[in-house]
Amino acid sequence: MLKLLRHLVQGAALLCVLYFSAALMLGVIPVNGTFTQTRGGVPIAVCSNGVHTDFVLPVKSEVVDWSMAFPPQSFPADVARYDHVGIGWGDLAFYQSTPRWSDLDLAITLRAMTGLGPTALHVQYRPGPGSAERCAALTIGAVQYRKLAEYIGATLVPTGAPVAEGYGTSDAFFPARGRFNLFTTCNVWVGEGLKAAGMPTRLWTPFAFQVMPPLEAAAGR
Repeated sequence: MLKLLRHLVQGAALLCVLYFSAALMLGVIPVNGTFTQTRGGVPIAVCSNGVHTDFVLPVKSEVVDWSMAFPPQSFPADVARYDHVGIGWGDLAFYQSTPRWSDLDLAITLRAMTGLGPTALHVQYRPGPGSAERCAALTIGAVQYRKLAEYIGATLVPTGAPVAEGYGTSDAFFPARGRFNLFTTCNVWVGEGLKAAGMPTRLWTPFAFQVMPPLEAAAGR
C-alpha cells in the first residue's frame, strides 16, 4: 500500500509539472500580435481580479444590447444606471467560492477541475473599468465586436433568468454551456473570445496573468 501511495503521489506530481510546463510554454506564444486599435470603434476592456478575467463591455451599442440577454429586472438592485456589463465564464461552484485569491479552496478547485459541475456566466452591471482593478481598455471595430458578442452569446443558455445569486445586488450567475476543467478554465474562455475577435492573446491562457500582458501592451500602443 505504501508503494502504491508513493507511486500515486509521484504520478500526481509529474502531472502537475507537465501541466504547468505546458501552460508556461504555450502561454507565451502570441496570437493576433499585429492587432491595432480602431479609431472611433467600440471601447471594451478586460479586467482581472487575480483569479478570474472578465470582459467589460458597454451595455448598449450599435452591435448588441446586453440588457436583452441579461434583463435588468433579474438583478436585486436597480442596474439601469450602469452603462457597462462585466461578463466571465466558469464552474459555478468555483466561481461562487472564489471571488478573490484569498478565498481559494483546494477541495472546490479540485472538484471543479473534474468538469462534472455546471458552468455559468458571471454577469455584473457596473461602471466602466475601475482604477482599483487590473484592466486593459481597447477600442475595436464593429465586426470584431460582433464576433466577440457572438462568441459570448453562443456560451449563454438563453433562459433570461439567473441560475444563482451573485456576490452582491448588481451581479448574478446565468446558465452557460461548456465544461470547466484543467484545460478549459475561465481564463481560457476569455482567451478564446479574444482570438475570435482578432484581439491579442496567447495560444493557451489557463491563468489570469497570461491574459492581461498582451492586452496591456496593445492598449499602450
